[in-house]
Amino acid sequence: MKSTFLVYSALALGLTTAIIPVPVKAMPVASPVSIAQATNRLTEDNVRAVIDQLQTARANQNVDQTLALIAPFAVTVVTVQSGNGLSTITTRLEGLQAHRQLLEQSFGQVQSQESLENYVTIDIINDDFGIAKIYQMEAVETAEGQSWMASSQTVLRLGRVDGRVLITSATVEGWISPRPAQN
Repeated sequence: MKSTFLVYSALALGLTTAIIPVPVKAMPVASPVSIAQATNRLTEDNVRAVIDQLQTARANQNVDQTLALIAPFAVTVVTVQSGNGLSTITTRLEGLQAHRQLLEQSFGQVQSQESLENYVTIDIINDDFGIAKIYQMEAVETAEGQSWMASSQTVLRLGRVDGRVLITSATVEGWISPRPAQN
């Protein structure tokens, strides 16, 4: 079950493999003052930028790029059910070192992954706080040649930390099971 958890953690902490395109509407050019003020606020655009950067870091299995998007004090709780749901593991990560340790262990377990379903919603609560919810299902192949199906719901809480938009906490609830043999 530990290797299953590490495989799943690579999925959960990487958070997403693709972002659903959102229609963009034309906006008038902002004045330099508006642009400067906008960079100090938490917006849907800068939250989406963090998610896009997580996607890239995950695809590259880059631990440092992933950690650069997480606040030093961040807490992540990951709960994984396997197979029929009779086995559940929950772990709590506090701070960057705990996140680094799990990412280093788990990224090496994943050989390839294919996104089967992915949906992201973003809610901006105020200028300093936002929430991104990521729903995903993936087919995963491990370095050992095992095939898995993984599904998760991730809730990221993002805030401004030292002028940057970072993940301040995350809750991941997921399920992983061996993938049925394909004929």
